[in-house]
Amino acid sequence: MSSIAAKRLTLIASIALSIAWSGTALAAKADNEAAVVAKLYKDFAWQAVASQADLFGDDLAHQGKAALEKYFAPALADLLVKDAVCQTRYQGICNLDFDLLFDSQDPRVTDLDVTTTSPGRVAVVYKDPVDEKKTQIDFVVARVGGSWKITDVVYRRPDKVSLRQVLSRKIP
Repeated sequence: MSSIAAKRLTLIASIALSIAWSGTALAAKADNEAAVVAKLYKDFAWQAVASQADLFGDDLAHQGKAALEKYFAPALADLLVKDAVCQTRYQGICNLDFDLLFDSQDPRVTDLDVTTTSPGRVAVVYKDPVDEKKTQIDFVVARVGGSWKITDVVYRRPDKVSLRQVLSRKIP
């Protein structure tokens, strides 16, 4: 096994363990706001370490509406579907030009932590394994049909742009 493949496998394993531990802790409190965010990362964090859709399935941004509505409120799921349709139609980038789970075009992560920070707010914090820089992404969640759903994602960039804002831009 090549050195790069071994490093990727180790990184995949560490992310899976981190997420599994977070998911196990949250499973005890299934009604917790953070559970929907933890499940989202558990199901799609592989995107940070692998690009093999044939092994893992489509990435989050290219899921169908039914799959997206497991995690996102219908309005945000609709915006994600519209952007995916646009990308397919134009064979390129539309509004979403980064991995929405990691606020990066080429994510690298370790030490991922999912925490409820206040009612309706869940923070995801992780480190870049190369430069040790910490990143925090804030998820806004609300009860929709009796379940917690993500209604927006706020990226802690200087402009504090949100996923809803990005996806609501007029597509050229």
